[in-house]
Amino acid sequence: MKAILVIFFLFTGMVFSQTIDGNINDYAIALNETNNRNQNQNTNQYIISHNIVNITQIGNYNQANLTIISNNANVTARQTGNNNYMNVYKKADEINQSYIQSGNNNYISDVSLYSRNAEAMKVNQEGNNLTVFSTGSNSISKDMIINQSGNSGVVYVFNR
Repeated sequence: MKAILVIFFLFTGMVFSQTIDGNINDYAIALNETNNRNQNQNTNQYIISHNIVNITQIGNYNQANLTIISNNANVTARQTGNNNYMNVYKKADEINQSYIQSGNNNYISDVSLYSRNAEAMKVNQEGNNLTVFSTGSNSISKDMIINQSGNSGVVYVFNR
């Protein structure tokens, strides 16, 4: 008798189950649009509340060693070519830096132990065997742009 009741309830569950009127694709599209909207809001909130370090490397044997310590950072590091190397250590309340290397065998070393001010500097190298050494930060180096092009050049910047 119990088996018949169980079968009866299972059968009535199948008979009275909910059906979807309309095209199932319409429901899938609406669900997908809702998910995309939520994902965009989450991404925008993440960008607003987190530091951003964007590293792009195109070529062979490129290396980037970046340590960024900040409450608000937007750093771009781009290497195009072969055997390029970047060594960056920054610690500041706010950092807005850009490092771009195009060519082969280029090197950037930029070290700033700590700054209460905003760090904003751009380093652009285009050519081969180019090197930039930059240490420290001060009001003179704020918003500094270093453009180096050609072959086999070295730039030293010492800030106190």
